[in-house]
Amino acid sequence: MMDEEIKVFADARPAAPSYGGEARERARRRLMAEAGRRRTFPLLGGATGARRFLGWQAVGAFAVTVALVGGVTVAVGSQGGPASVAGPASRPESAVVARSGDFPELEPKPGQFLLFESTTMYTSEGDGEIWLYRTNRKMWRPVHGGTSGLLEIEWLEPRPYPGQTVPEVAKEDAEVTSHYEIKGYCPGAPEEVRRDYAYLSTLPADAGEMRAFLYRQPHGDDGDDDAYAFDALNELFRESYMPRAQREAAFEAGRTIPGVTVAQDVEDAAGRKGIALGREQHGLLTQLIFDPETFDFLGERGTVTGTVTPPAPVGSTLALTAQTGVTVVDALPEDVTDVNPDGSCDPAGGTREPVG
Repeated sequence: MMDEEIKVFADARPAAPSYGGEARERARRRLMAEAGRRRTFPLLGGATGARRFLGWQAVGAFAVTVALVGGVTVAVGSQGGPASVAGPASRPESAVVARSGDFPELEPKPGQFLLFESTTMYTSEGDGEIWLYRTNRKMWRPVHGGTSGLLEIEWLEPRPYPGQTVPEVAKEDAEVTSHYEIKGYCPGAPEEVRRDYAYLSTLPADAGEMRAFLYRQPHGDDGDDDAYAFDALNELFRESYMPRAQREAAFEAGRTIPGVTVAQDVEDAAGRKGIALGREQHGLLTQLIFDPETFDFLGERGTVTGTVTPPAPVGSTLALTAQTGVTVVDALPEDVTDVNPDGSCDPAGGTREPVG
């Protein structure tokens, strides 16, 4: 079943990597030496369990960009309200429009990029140990998917999994920054898996039609279509931007997925409070947090509500993110070196590992 699901996403998903399941730079450097290593990433509210185990080599070979958890990253903004984000300093691109405290609508143009900045915390496992890994993250996503973008991940100091200590293996990547090319989408892939603005702005503004779109997304065949639709909703908002009509339609569609609950005043990693769509599965409640006025995506929260593996006390936070800024810029940064190429469109695999 898992092999079939991997193939589904390998054949259909675009290159832009999802937040969860970040393959570490150390694994890239020691590809053969780490052949037996296993990574863990939570499938918050997903259809196949509270967490899914995939060998990192298998994931890298297929360049899977599945709708697992997400994690967003990069500089957490002010604790009191939505962060104001300007264009990155000392870089050649120019900030055309920035989504500041009141979330003004963006109108990106062909040839430009949307710069997403965020911060993330998720679980990770290796060498028989488990911990909470944290990153800062920037993604330059092209407005049109036919252009390549860039992903920057800064690995931060890890935190202990509830009831445990931080293992030494978790500290090896701290303060490392990695860069990855990201392809807009793969030739021949279904258009509905695209996540660039040029495509997302054409999605239906009707909640019913948007709901049908969520259920059409490629997924496993274990019968839990509702869980996969919720995962698709998550992926639709993470490091992507849509006009308000589409955002509102997606939010309203998400409310109708069986098992989804609505909660007020849920905090993201930046301390901002919003309205959340949540779904509980296998002892873990996944909440997608939105600004209640604009339906802008703020972040995610994963809270233990029952039995999880490894055990963690009820109420523990295993995932917490914040998307702190979305900015329109004219170009990719020119001062980045050692960019890992994106091989996700190569049927034979490639050198890029799915990160973020």
